[in-house]
Amino acid sequence: MGKNTPSPKISVILPAYNEERYLEESVESILNQTFKDFELIIINDCSTDNTLKLIKNLQKKDKRIILLDNKKNLGSSDSINKGLKKAKGKYVALFCADDISHPKRLEIQFNYLEKNPQIFLIGSSAIYIDGNGKEIRRFRKYNHPKMLAWRLRKSCGIIFPSIMFCNEEISFDKDFVPADDYNLYHELLKGGKNLTNLPYFLVKYRVHPGGMSDYRNEEQKKAVKEILGKFKRLKDPTNLFERGYYSIKLFIHYLKTRNEKRIKK
Repeated sequence: MGKNTPSPKISVILPAYNEERYLEESVESILNQTFKDFELIIINDCSTDNTLKLIKNLQKKDKRIILLDNKKNLGSSDSINKGLKKAKGKYVALFCADDISHPKRLEIQFNYLEKNPQIFLIGSSAIYIDGNGKEIRRFRKYNHPKMLAWRLRKSCGIIFPSIMFCNEEISFDKDFVPADDYNLYHELLKGGKNLTNLPYFLVKYRVHPGGMSDYRNEEQKKAVKEILGKFKRLKDPTNLFERGYYSIKLFIHYLKTRNEKRIKK
């Protein structure tokens, strides 16, 4: 960008490694957003397929795309951190190269953060799809920062490719891959930041053989166990009454959404 070019409102960061099958659809879902004032930073992490060629072709069509081409494979955490250092937006949205964003995702999340400056990071509800794009199930989230902070002590209740947050000096810790997002939520809560989810289905989250959560399942379990240990050492701001109240609300939420969570044949 030139010296007189204003910074974009949002920086979208998308790491990509050997994602030629889904990359174009994923990128197009960002380029076709109703909210237009953004930059799309794509980090090619030494892909061995046609990922780099696809990014360059897309870049020719849209000047909002910024390509960072790693000279060696850094992994997802360091690739995202590289993008974060480059990001100029007021907010940062993270995304995966095999997922799909709702056309109004950036608009809805931007407006929410602008109206709620006490919130540092938001996620959203998500539609889970298979490798062919067929819907599998849905996960509807709730907008309640304190209840989410309490629930995060038990499991990771924020869907990574749905998040948007204030562009401050944060980074992902590669020692917790592939649960580095969960570790980030712990660090933010530890630092006094407020996190929440929106009930809208703003992303389609692809679950398929070869995805990180599939082939690195054992590593993920180990990392999650360590993060849960860190949460146990974090002071719980809720009292007994609140914990009981949140348990009831979560149960009611489960009853209302259980049909959405069932895997569709």
